[in-house]
Amino acid sequence: MLDLLAAMFRAGTSLPAAVRTLARAAEGDGRIRLEKVAAALQLGTEWGSAWALAGDDEGLARIREALTFGAATGAPSAEILHAQAEQLRRRRKQEAERRAAALGTRLVLPLGLCALPSFVALGIVPVLISLLPRL
Repeated sequence: MLDLLAAMFRAGTSLPAAVRTLARAAEGDGRIRLEKVAAALQLGTEWGSAWALAGDDEGLARIREALTFGAATGAPSAEILHAQAEQLRRRRKQEAERRAAALGTRLVLPLGLCALPSFVALGIVPVLISLLPRL
């Protein structure tokens, strides 16, 4: 969603129109919340009041945070949105890598317990059986 907003800003779309278009692309409850924000911004409602209509949605909070800085300072919002989207992707990748590393350590015990009986049955028992007649 952040990249989509950034692309719309680069194309010259106004903030209320971009939020309205983003609402059309959103699904579920986020769609309704974004439509309320877009309508409030279109009517000229103050920034904080318009985004208060979105409620406490984590995904919309990221969008609001990125847009707030751009709206308050006049900084190019597209660059901020791209940077925030990249940071979010990086965080998700790091979380996936961390989970994968933790999975490797969790699988050692079950795999060891499964491999140990077969090692004993196929490796140690035949050697012991072959040594029994000599004793």
